[in-house]
Amino acid sequence: MLNLTLFIVSYLGGFIMAFTSHTAWAFMLYQFIYFMNPLGRWWSYMIPSISYSFFTVILMLIVFTWKLKEHSQNRLMAAPQFKWIFMIAAGYAIASGYASLPSVHSDATINFIKMVVILSVAYKLVDTSNKLDGILYAYIAGTAYIGYLAYQVGRDSTGRVEGIGTVDAPDSNGIAAAIAPSAVLCLYFFWIHNKKLAKFSIAVAGAFIANAIVLINSRASFLAIIGGNLYFLAYMFFSSHQRTNQKSSAVAVVFMGLIAASFLIDQTAIERFLSIKEQEMTEEQQTGATRVFFWIAAMDMAKDHPFGAGAAGFEAHAPEYLPEDMDTGFSRNRSVHSTWFEALTDLGYPGIFMLIMLLYSSFWATRQTKKELARRKDFDNYYKVVAIEGALISFIIAMSFMNRFRAELLYWCVLFTACAYNIYVVKQIAEEEPANSRRRVRQTRSPQLKGS
Repeated sequence: MLNLTLFIVSYLGGFIMAFTSHTAWAFMLYQFIYFMNPLGRWWSYMIPSISYSFFTVILMLIVFTWKLKEHSQNRLMAAPQFKWIFMIAAGYAIASGYASLPSVHSDATINFIKMVVILSVAYKLVDTSNKLDGILYAYIAGTAYIGYLAYQVGRDSTGRVEGIGTVDAPDSNGIAAAIAPSAVLCLYFFWIHNKKLAKFSIAVAGAFIANAIVLINSRASFLAIIGGNLYFLAYMFFSSHQRTNQKSSAVAVVFMGLIAASFLIDQTAIERFLSIKEQEMTEEQQTGATRVFFWIAAMDMAKDHPFGAGAAGFEAHAPEYLPEDMDTGFSRNRSVHSTWFEALTDLGYPGIFMLIMLLYSSFWATRQTKKELARRKDFDNYYKVVAIEGALISFIIAMSFMNRFRAELLYWCVLFTACAYNIYVVKQIAEEEPANSRRRVRQTRSPQLKGS
């Protein structure tokens, strides 16, 4: 009943808050419903079988139209990331003409274009620092819910947690990658908040998230959490932009993290993580290391399909490029197990180029944002942007070992960077320009006044 009550309160509350508080609540509700995945849970028989995400998107469009004049000031193309998002969408549309699996590619293209529309509206809705905080909190809340489910379900006979995923991340590795970036955001908010209740709430959410990663036992997500959090902690300790007692706080956070890890991590998790270095690349036995053969096959495939073979193109052509005597398990039509090579085989060389440029433009935007915030000595928001970078780095690490080119979480992380750039750079420049213009007018008029 707790799951059902949480869903009903969240869904109805989100609709009300979108009209009575601020419109970004509509996207915040969409984020939480994405993780709740109500129709995919055991308690779905107690609710009507309708698309709750669809009606949440309708809510986003309604509140966007309701305050169109206000939201139209957020120009999509002011954020360079959206140019590459649109180009990737165009790439999938063009590939529809030659995709090896037309029906699979058609579904993937339609879903991707829907996601682009949602991202575009969300960018329009999130136009203040508080709203950016809101969607980061909503993401943390959603991942904490997954952590709660993992705690409820527990590991199966294989030593992992299955059946708690979302629509586009149903498997254990996919959902682990989806929640891993939120750990660094928890770290930031725990550090930045002064109120004990806020710290406690973030600590509880972080504990559920960390416990879920341990229970799910995804090696890629272990690496993702380590990479993203180390990036943030390195900034805390070595950056020249320091808040009061920042270095001692960084040491304290590391110490508390190690204590928490000693309670959460069990022998099963340790053995699985250590298996990363133990596995050997072999054709005779399928292991995690054999995915290197998939990546080599993807590069060979790209020579014959320079513009890709559409969504799931590698799966369609894998038998042609994998070694004949290689053990691939139950089927030779296997996933390429890397977003980089998924982009290469889906959309060819243009695909991998667009993915690289999407990520480059995201980090370019955050770099400009950090410069602007450092100039204003706004270090609280400066480290928020560092945490957003850490979240994106976490997902990049995880996606390097699984197919996540069209995953919502990749583009959510990119959206966070775009919103931060718009709020702290684009809008700030727009606000300063009228003041600068008035200053220039006064300066040009002052000699005339003196000479009169």
